[in-house]
Amino acid sequence: HVRGPSSARRRFLSRSVRSNMMAGRATARIAGVVAFALMAATLQGCGKSGGVSPTPAPETTTTMTTTQMGPLPPQPEMPFPPMRGICYQAPPGKSLSPELPGLDMMQAGYANQWGPKGRDDLGMIRTLGANSVRLYHGAGLEADTDHQAFLDRAHELGLRVLLGFHTQNICPEFDCFKHWHSATARGFKAGFVKDGAWHPAIKAVVLMDEPDLLNLMNEDGTAVNCTGAQAQCRTKAVLSSLDGFLAAEEESKIDGSNVSLTVAWSFTTRDSVDGKLNASYLYGFQDTVAGIDDPTLADYNPRNNESMLEAFTSRWVHSVNI
Repeated sequence: HVRGPSSARRRFLSRSVRSNMMAGRATARIAGVVAFALMAATLQGCGKSGGVSPTPAPETTTTMTTTQMGPLPPQPEMPFPPMRGICYQAPPGKSLSPELPGLDMMQAGYANQWGPKGRDDLGMIRTLGANSVRLYHGAGLEADTDHQAFLDRAHELGLRVLLGFHTQNICPEFDCFKHWHSATARGFKAGFVKDGAWHPAIKAVVLMDEPDLLNLMNEDGTAVNCTGAQAQCRTKAVLSSLDGFLAAEEESKIDGSNVSLTVAWSFTTRDSVDGKLNASYLYGFQDTVAGIDDPTLADYNPRNNESMLEAFTSRWVHSVNI
């Protein structure tokens, strides 16, 4: 999910420039060697006496053999296939915005865009070589229409779905438990569950997208005001959203052990909640680690601390938008 130039990109470009310069110098050296060899061959046999005929160069024979490679030895299995993904948030143009179903691209109202009977965006994503698709507003925004058809189509194509929660949501005093709990339970009824478990197309859930921006709302739609440290506010939001999500899973008796959980942080440089880091994106990773270990750092009292610790240990994946 590209938000701007990254340090990795700059390092790559820097290495590329150095590699090109080194390649240029290497080419010059090779050209010099070749020129020297040609000059030596031209002068071969020319002694001090101009009457002596040049000595012919000895004849050489070069023999080349080729060997056909057999099958490669067994390779170790990777824990999961490399991810080649598309961030899918592509509603039609603004001129049609009054008629659009909303930001949630998974809902049935967009079937003519992502479905096989219409433009078939999911089919095109798979044709381009992707094996994953990330959604930003699939949960927490709209749950009155069917979402299973999108997931069925993705599963049919072999696309792994990274289900994203609509982050700009109701979270009074940065305690998101109630709304994330409700959004998860409603999602189960809208197609996220199949045969008593998470839909097989869903491989990860992105609980929040860049919570460090603190763009959350009160019940009346006004922005939540962070009166303390920003690190404390954002960490409380993350912990409470995870707590509410897990409570909904437990109440619905949904086994989520095969679905990873994450929060996607921004690439901004910030201080971590425990004051141990001041770095791009890593602050968010440290926020989560420290908050799970000691929720009081975020002024949060978990409803089920054991479930959060277990989920973090077995299901959590750190992620960042770059």
